Amino acid sequence: MQAQEQITRTTTTNAEEKPEGLTDEDVLAQCLFFFFAGFETISITLCFATYELCMNPLVQSKLFEEISDMQNHLEGKPLDYNDLNKMDYLDMVVSETLRKWPTAIATDRECAKDYDLRDENDEVVLSLRKGEVVQIPIFALHHDPENFPEPQEFRPERFSDEHNSEIKPYTYLPFGLGPRSCIGNRLAVMELKLMIYNLVLDYNLLPATKTVTNMLQSIVGFRLQPKELFWLKCVPRKTN
Repeated sequence: MQAQEQITRTTTTNAEEKPEGLTDEDVLAQCLFFFFAGFETISITLCFATYELCMNPLVQSKLFEEISDMQNHLEGKPLDYNDLNKMDYLDMVVSETLRKWPTAIATDRECAKDYDLRDENDEVVLSLRKGEVVQIPIFALHHDPENFPEPQEFRPERFSDEHNSEIKPYTYLPFGLGPRSCIGNRLAVMELKLMIYNLVLDYNLLPATKTVTNMLQSIVGFRLQPKELFWLKCVPRKTN
């Protein structure tokens, strides 16, 4: 997240220093930075996604059905960005992975002006002053049962059209919000969808002997990296 926020700061600084805007070289450099800044976070999130799929076979089965339908629809044509965006359940799986396992457990913002947070009785419950740094506990928000019932359950349907409106504003922040949110989020989501699509298309993901059954208790560090690492079996699917 820190590296991704650096992209925003660099872009803003360049734009201020160059009234004419960014050059082609600037844009190319930022595009390359997207890939470098997101390499580790994307790989860890993909590991969590495959872990959840192998531990939730019904979810994997439903996802494989959608992927198979899309593969038949393509009739040999390559999968593209628009095709990925048509896959509702794949989007739900990625969204739920980012809810349960956000790439960073917290982020921060610097207060731009004095602000008093008031309750329903108009009484001040928190005073913030310009220049103070505010920590936003993303992991805690995503795992608060008042925001997401049974937060330890991997339930992609939380993000279905039927239930999406039940998500409280500002409680789902995998990429932050506002002008300082991660500007590489669309690229990150596309990469995740593409890799999950091809993995589930060709392999049945199953728990291995070393697979941790309670991943949350195994987590250490800011980036939610498990002590025992990720272990699963990739069994090739039978093809005609």
